[in-house]
Amino acid sequence: MELPPSSDARADLTGHWHLPVGAIRWWPFLLLLAVASYGLLAVTFLAPMPRLADGPPIFTGGGSPSVQLTRLSYQTAPLQSVLSRRAWRDDAGWTVLDPSHSGLGYPYQPVTYRLDIENRSGHLVRKHLVVPAPSLDHLAPALIQPEGTVELLAALGDRYPFEDRYAALPQWIWPVTLQPGRSLVLIEVRNAGPTLLPIRLEEADEVVSDGALSLTWKAFLTGLLVFALLLNLSIVNKLGHPGLIWLSVFMACVIYSQLVLDGLGLWLLWPRFPELNALLGVALPLALIALLESIRFFLPVTRRAFRVLRTLSLVAGLHLLAAPFAGFLPGQDAFLVTSALGGLFILALVLRHRHHLYGPYLILSVLAILAGATLTALRTIGLLPVNGLTDSAFFLGAASGSLVLTSGVGRLLLQERKRRLVSDRQVRQEQQLRARIEREYDRLLKTHRVTGKPNRPMLEEALDNLDSQATPYTLCIVRLTRFAELEQTLGYRTSEQVLRQYLSKMNGFLKRALGDRLVMINGYALATIDTSHHAFAFYRHGDDDPALLETVAGWLGQRYQEGRFAFSWGPTLGVAHAPEHGRDAASILASAGFAALDRQGPITVYDPAIAEWQTRQQTLMLGLEQALASGDMSLAYQPKVRIEDRRVMSVEALIRWRHREFGTISPEQWIPLAEEVGLIHPVTLWVLARACHDYPRLQQQHGPELRVSVNISAKDLALPQFPGELLDITRRHRLAPDRIILEITETAVMNDPESARSTLRQLGQAGFGIALDDFGIGHSSLSALATFDLDELKIDRSFLKDILDNPKRERILRMALGLGEALGVTVVVEGVEDAAVAGWLSQFPGLHGQGYYWGRPSPLPPDGGQRTPPD
Repeated sequence: MELPPSSDARADLTGHWHLPVGAIRWWPFLLLLAVASYGLLAVTFLAPMPRLADGPPIFTGGGSPSVQLTRLSYQTAPLQSVLSRRAWRDDAGWTVLDPSHSGLGYPYQPVTYRLDIENRSGHLVRKHLVVPAPSLDHLAPALIQPEGTVELLAALGDRYPFEDRYAALPQWIWPVTLQPGRSLVLIEVRNAGPTLLPIRLEEADEVVSDGALSLTWKAFLTGLLVFALLLNLSIVNKLGHPGLIWLSVFMACVIYSQLVLDGLGLWLLWPRFPELNALLGVALPLALIALLESIRFFLPVTRRAFRVLRTLSLVAGLHLLAAPFAGFLPGQDAFLVTSALGGLFILALVLRHRHHLYGPYLILSVLAILAGATLTALRTIGLLPVNGLTDSAFFLGAASGSLVLTSGVGRLLLQERKRRLVSDRQVRQEQQLRARIEREYDRLLKTHRVTGKPNRPMLEEALDNLDSQATPYTLCIVRLTRFAELEQTLGYRTSEQVLRQYLSKMNGFLKRALGDRLVMINGYALATIDTSHHAFAFYRHGDDDPALLETVAGWLGQRYQEGRFAFSWGPTLGVAHAPEHGRDAASILASAGFAALDRQGPITVYDPAIAEWQTRQQTLMLGLEQALASGDMSLAYQPKVRIEDRRVMSVEALIRWRHREFGTISPEQWIPLAEEVGLIHPVTLWVLARACHDYPRLQQQHGPELRVSVNISAKDLALPQFPGELLDITRRHRLAPDRIILEITETAVMNDPESARSTLRQLGQAGFGIALDDFGIGHSSLSALATFDLDELKIDRSFLKDILDNPKRERILRMALGLGEALGVTVVVEGVEDAAVAGWLSQFPGLHGQGYYWGRPSPLPPDGGQRTPPD
C-alpha cells in the first residue's frame, strides 16, 4: 500500500504519536538546535581545547625556484615516536604516496607524513609550508635539516583559537628556512574525520595569491549554499511545506560543514570559539537524517519503504550520538557506509517514482548530491587527488541538488498555490454569482419578466396592506388592446422594448399627476399583471377623483411616438373602488379587470351588470370545448344559388350553439371572443369535420355538384400545420378537397397578407376552394387582392342598401362585379332578402346570390342526427 506525500506530519504510519500541528511542522528546526547543543556540550566536557604558545611571526621573504618536494610518504605513528626512533633516517616502515593523492581514509590514530625536500640552490631558501585542509584537527610539524638537526614547528589545527596561527588565513601555514641539500619535514596529523595532507611549498606572494583564489572559490561555493538555504526558507515561510523544512535543515548542516571544512567559519565567524568546529561530527549525521525524512513528503512511499527510511534515520541518529566518542565507538567510516546505503535507497525510490510530479527534480537533486559525495569519498581514501574540486565536490553537489529540488518543488508548490488561489477566486466568484442569482431570483419573484415592473403578487401585497388598514383607494387597470397586434407586426423583441419605454414614461407621468396620493408598489407607480394589463392605485380623496381619472385617460389617449414609431395603444381604463367593489386584493383586481374589458369608452367604472355579462362570456369560453364534444353545437346550412336559374351551387355551414344554461347563443356573442382568447381553431376543425360528415345527405338534397363553404379564421392561417389538418379530415371522410370552399374575411387576410397568401396558396394547391368573404368593408388594395389565388368573391350585404333607388350605389356594385369578372372568380352577393333586388341582380349573367330570399340557414332533418362526428 502506498501512502500519499505527507503535507501534515500529524502522526507516523503507526499513528502512535500526536503533537500539535505547528510543533510537528517546525520540529526539524528544533531538532537542529538540540543537536547543536548536544555537540557543544560533548566537546566542552569530553575534549577541552589546548592553547598553543606564541610562534614566530610569519615569514614574508622570497625563495628560490630550485627547491622541490621530491617524495611524500607516511607511517601510522605519532611524531614523537618517529623522532625518538629516528625513523626518518631510512625508508623502512614508510609508505610512499602520490603527493596529489594523500587521502588515507579513517585510521582514527596519529599518522606522520614525511616530505623529502631538495634544495639545489647552494644557499639558504626561505619558503612556506602550506596545507590547504582547514578542517584537520591537529597538525604537529618538525623540520630536519640536512645535517640532522631537528626543529619543532608550532602545532596547529581547527580545534585551536584562530589568533594562534602564523597567518590570518584559513589554511595552515609555517615559514621554514631550508639549508642546501636534502631536508625532511615530518607532520603528525590527527583528525576525527578523514586523514589527508595536501601540502605545498610556496613563496610569500604565492601564498597570498593562491589563498585569495582559494578564498574566492570557497566564498562563491558558500554563497551558493546560503542562497539555496535562503530560497528554501523563503518558500518554507510562504508555503510551510514539511519536506522543504527538512530540506532547510539539510542545507543548514551542509553550509556549516562547508564553513568548517574550508576554514571560513573559524576565520570569519567564530575565530575565538574553535570548539564550534567540533560540531562537524554531529552535523553530517543530522544532514543525512534530514534528507531521509524529507523524501516521504515528496513521494508516495509504501509502508515498507517508510520503515527502511525510518531505520536509516535511526542509524544516522546513533552515529550522531556516537560522534563525540569517535575513539571508542564507530566513527565517520561507518557513517560513510550508512550514508551510501541511504543515498542508494533514496535513488532507488526516486527512480521508481520518476513519473511522479516531483520525480524529475528529485532524480536530479539526488544524483547531484550522490555524485558530490562519491567524489569526496574517493578523495578521502586516496583514489582521487586532493584539490579544490574534490574538497568541495560534496558541497557543490549538495548546493546544486538543493537548488534544483527547492526551485523545482517550490515552483510546483507555487503553481499549486496559484491554482488554489484561482480555485478560491472561482469559489468567491461562484458565491458572488450565487448571491447575484439569488438577488435576480428575488427580483424575478417580485417583478414582471418583460417589463421589470412589480408583478401581480407584489401588487396584491400592496393592496392587502391597504385593505388591512381599511384605507379607501381606487384601483385602475390599463388594458393595452393593441399590444398583441403590435407584437405580430414588430416582433416580440421590438414590441417588448417599446412597451418598457412606454411604461417608463407612464410611471413618471403617474408620479407627477397623482403626487402623494399615489400608492407606491415596491417603489414603482404601477405594476404589470401581464404584457397587456397594467395597474396603479391612488388614495381616494373626494370630488376630485373623476378629474384625476380624466387626466390619466387623456394622457393614455395620446398617440405614442418613440423614434420611428407613432401609434395608439388602444388603451382602456378599468376602475374599481375599494371597499365598494371588493374587500380584498383579488376581488378588487377582478372588478377592475372586468371594467377594463369594456371598449365603449376611455374610462369604465366597474358595474355589476357589466361584470355579470363578462362572467357569462368567460363561462362560455370555459365550456366551449365541452360543448363541441357534448352535442350542444350544431350546423345550419344556407344555400348559395346561381341567380339566373335559381340552382343551388353550394351551401354555407353556419355554427349554432344551444347552451344548457343560457339558451341559444348567437355566433356574434362568442366567436370574436373565441378568436381573441385563442379557442377558434378547434371550432374550425369541428365545423369542417361536421360538414364533411353531413356532405352525403347535403348532396342528396342539392345534387352531386354541391360544394360546402366553411368559415376559417386568421388565427387558423397562422398555424403551419393547418393545411395538413384539413387534408387529414377530408381523407377520413373520403371527401375530395375540391368539395370544400374555405371562406376568410377580407380584414383577416389583410392583418398578415404574406402569411395568409402562403397558407392560402398551399390550400388552393391541395384542391380547396378559396373565398374572400365580406368584400368591400375591409381595407385591401386592388394590387394586393390580385396576388391571392381566389375562387370566389363574396360582396358584402352593405352594397345592396338602397340599390334600386341610388344610382351611385348601383354604379359601385357594378364596379365590384366587374372586379370579380376581371379576377376570373365566382361572385356571390350576400344579403339578398326580397324579390325586387333578386330580379334586378338577375340581369348579370353568372352571378350568384345568398340571402333569406332563397333560404334561411337550416339544419339537416332530425333523422340525420346532429351528434358529434366520430373524429
